[in-house]
Amino acid sequence: MTSIVLQGVGIVAVLAAAVKLIQSRKALTPSVRYLCGAIGCVGLSAALVAPTSLTWVSTWEPMPNFGRLVANILAMFAAWCVHGLLAYLVHEAHRAQRVVRGQAVVVTVAAAAMVALLLVADIPYHPEFLAAFADRPAVAAYLTVFAFYIGWATVAFGVFLYRYIAQSRRVWLRAGLRTIQAGCVASAGWAVLKIVAAMRAVSGHSPGGLDQVAGGCAAACVALVAVGATMPVWGPVTAVPIAWARARYQVRRLHPLWRRLAEELPQITLPAGVYAQEAAQFALYRRVVEIRDAQLVLRSYIHPEVSTWAREATVAAGLGEQQAHQVVEAACLAAALDAHEAGHQRQSEPDETNAPFRGVASEPQAEARWLIQVRSAFEGSPIVATVRARARAELAA
Repeated sequence: MTSIVLQGVGIVAVLAAAVKLIQSRKALTPSVRYLCGAIGCVGLSAALVAPTSLTWVSTWEPMPNFGRLVANILAMFAAWCVHGLLAYLVHEAHRAQRVVRGQAVVVTVAAAAMVALLLVADIPYHPEFLAAFADRPAVAAYLTVFAFYIGWATVAFGVFLYRYIAQSRRVWLRAGLRTIQAGCVASAGWAVLKIVAAMRAVSGHSPGGLDQVAGGCAAACVALVAVGATMPVWGPVTAVPIAWARARYQVRRLHPLWRRLAEELPQITLPAGVYAQEAAQFALYRRVVEIRDAQLVLRSYIHPEVSTWAREATVAAGLGEQQAHQVVEAACLAAALDAHEAGHQRQSEPDETNAPFRGVASEPQAEARWLIQVRSAFEGSPIVATVRARARAELAA
């Protein structure tokens, strides 16, 4: 199962890097090159470090654990690419080049140390590398150097993203960066678990399930970074059908309230032919506007005490502020419909206390969510039913 996960997310990461490169081929900046290098290398590393991949490579590798060494160095190269990406995002080009060269020296020294430690350890291939050999100081040192470098690079990148996300106004870019940041957290968790497991093993204690948990963190890191890096590309595309389905759902939820108002006030509606089946968002916009228009027309038909009665009842029932506003709005609407049907205009000038709640964001989705709750109160709230009956009794009198 671990192999399937690692190989799967590795393939996803490599494909994500390729998609990003193709998308940016007309404006291939150093930042984009380093980003794609990081994603691609971490994907190759994840696919190669999978147990079945290592077992297959072990049948022809020139030295024991050579496949693991290559996978680990690929992961370190990915971390170096992260440093390069950060350098070009933060510094001018000439200074970024110096930073990248300095980091190249660091990663080269770390990789050389890992090669030397693996040669000194002189161990055969074993699929359970940590459990089998981490009690040897050279192997524990190898794992510590590797995990520390990866963890350091990804934590630095995650901290940078924390500052950068607040400056971005593009919704899908922010979502993608937050997803990458979650991948950095998973990478930091992997590094800590690897180091702790190595220290436990070299001190004579069993690492237990730490290595398996670390593998899960590694797979999560690769998947989250790959998804986050490509989210600005596929996110807006997938958002279109989701937004259409949401709008269709909200239109259906609003339909009973809209139909009752349209029957009483047909002048608020557009002709049925204006609505195209596929134009769900326009239909939702029109439903919201028409319901709000009906509320405006009906305000002079609201009994002047209805809002007071409804508010007192919501307080007695212990309703929250938002739900109370929705119940009051529904009670005013129900009482006004009855008065309009009876042809009884209550006030020549509408009372502001009976106006719909003004704390709703003025955009169709938010208005629709609010009106759906008003419709629920209109149909099912016992407070609305009681207030409506009281207003009808005075109307009859």
